[in-house]
Amino acid sequence: MRTTLVCSLFALASIVHAQDTPSPKHHVADPADASITISPARDPIRLTHGPMLGQPSATSMRLWARTSDPGQFEVHYGTAADAMDSVSESGETTIGHDNTGVVDLVGLKSDTRYHYQVWVNGRPHGLPGSFRTLPSADQSRNDSYNPDGLFNFRFQIGSCANQNPLHGNGHRATTYEHLNRDWADKVHFHVMNGDWLYEEQRRYPPQAWQLVQGASAMPRVAQIAPTIVGVWENYKLYLDRGESLSQWHRHVPSYFTFDDHELVNDIWGSAETGKRHRRTVFRDIGTQAWYDYLGWANPTEHHHPIHFGKATMRRDSDLLYDQNADFTKMPLSEMGNLHVHWGTPEAGVNDMEYDDDSGHKNSYVYDIVEVIDPHTLRLHMPAKVDDTNVSYSIGRRSYGKKRIGNCEFYFIDTRGDRQMHDVTERDKPGVSMLGRPQREWLLRSMRESDADFRFVISTVPFMIPHSGAGGFEADAENKEEAWTGFFDEREFLIAQWEKIGKRVFVMTGDLHNSFAIKVTDNVWEFCCGPHNSVNHVPVNDESDRPATGKFKFGPRECDIRWSSYILPDLPRLERLYPYFCVVQINNVFNMPQKLGGKRLVAYPHPQVVFQYYDGRTGELAYAESISTER
Repeated sequence: MRTTLVCSLFALASIVHAQDTPSPKHHVADPADASITISPARDPIRLTHGPMLGQPSATSMRLWARTSDPGQFEVHYGTAADAMDSVSESGETTIGHDNTGVVDLVGLKSDTRYHYQVWVNGRPHGLPGSFRTLPSADQSRNDSYNPDGLFNFRFQIGSCANQNPLHGNGHRATTYEHLNRDWADKVHFHVMNGDWLYEEQRRYPPQAWQLVQGASAMPRVAQIAPTIVGVWENYKLYLDRGESLSQWHRHVPSYFTFDDHELVNDIWGSAETGKRHRRTVFRDIGTQAWYDYLGWANPTEHHHPIHFGKATMRRDSDLLYDQNADFTKMPLSEMGNLHVHWGTPEAGVNDMEYDDDSGHKNSYVYDIVEVIDPHTLRLHMPAKVDDTNVSYSIGRRSYGKKRIGNCEFYFIDTRGDRQMHDVTERDKPGVSMLGRPQREWLLRSMRESDADFRFVISTVPFMIPHSGAGGFEADAENKEEAWTGFFDEREFLIAQWEKIGKRVFVMTGDLHNSFAIKVTDNVWEFCCGPHNSVNHVPVNDESDRPATGKFKFGPRECDIRWSSYILPDLPRLERLYPYFCVVQINNVFNMPQKLGGKRLVAYPHPQVVFQYYDGRTGELAYAESISTER
């Protein structure tokens, strides 16, 4: 009995330790950039952007920063603002990641507020910040009333924070003002469920970027994919002018998903073999910049980076040759498909004017059929033209999970392995938004989990169509962002979740309205946002769904318990009604024998409370509470 108990506790400790171990770092220097030098005729290295926080746990926190030059930074931290006596290891910023980098603070105390300051070049830089670590089971457990060590926690979730005054509330985001004032000290973390970024600065000249950096040459990634510098500049613009946004990220750790605008608006069919479209093949360029600026904060199931390369392709040959690659050492079975890049300066611009056929003649979505030798791949189709300088990339899988208490969070990728939908055949068998590897991972992970509550973080709506663009230009004939273009896969997921028999909350975004929807007794959808973008009009953009009540689009009826709702007679820039959602997990209540003490008592039926707030006023708009099955 004693041996069994010791083994069980050891296994539990191993699980907790694994959950608290930060994932591998994305910001690794490319050896090809080692020869790049920075002009000595520059000001000393300084902090330009950040800090931001991510990957929170009970004992660790990841911190991101950007510096003016590639170099090092460190973090001074402590439990009091006037006693930041601990110093982190050095973090490194690298030119190939736009001088961004991260550092992990480890060995922290659970459920504790820390204060911190970034130091660069031996001096404090930027504004100080603070954060709170997650609670731990060990500090919450008592044998009589809470043997599992459950605890309460809160997180905030939202999406869609356009800063362009032509497409939203503009540079001042009242949502983040209310979040900073009312919630920064109350929530444990934040989930930004896509569209943190909207396309600006995407035409930024690579030569101008190189001049500003004082670099002797472009980093390898920008030589292969020069339009990445426009995405880098896009992120810096949002951090520069988003003052309340930057304040939020200094004090509240985040998880992020990418939707279309982090890449390029309405990016469809990234896994559709043979597809040719400017937006489609921008996937890896946008995703790489997302990891540089936001994706570092996420747990990922696979850590293999995107592979960028230059290759030779010959007309009528299905072989791709890259003398600098070793394909035999790449875990291709755990990576995405291959894209040949569009190659125009406007490749990442959100403007239908550039949706023409002017891209590289070999720019398609390719399946990798076979590795011939270290430098040669066989593709599923032959090239159209000869070229010895083809820019290409092989994608990465950007999904992962995180366990917190009795909750499991699944951060899924709805863009990177997505096949092409067809609004004339929404229920076509086999058409997938997730791709088979991700879908199998998701269902396997959910079946193996013993969590009471499962949160599936999906950037796009589950039950409500997103078939309009809110007055912005779009491919109206086939416009659909949501799971309502993938009925076969959606219904399969619901059926599998029903077999599991636990509560599943699909947390969604992309559509610029909020809604709470009961799908089945176990499956619910909570769409959260927009944080700052102009609202969509349900009559025009959401298949005329009601504000509340029963709604059926496709094979399944659902119950809209509440939603934000915009009437069609409002001018576009009068549709400025932001929302955010605070989710509270109530597992325990405190009942000490002496007032002021701590003795947590577990509820027989823990609850999750979803609270929607008006982003203009900060007032509560709606709340829904869901408990475990009684």
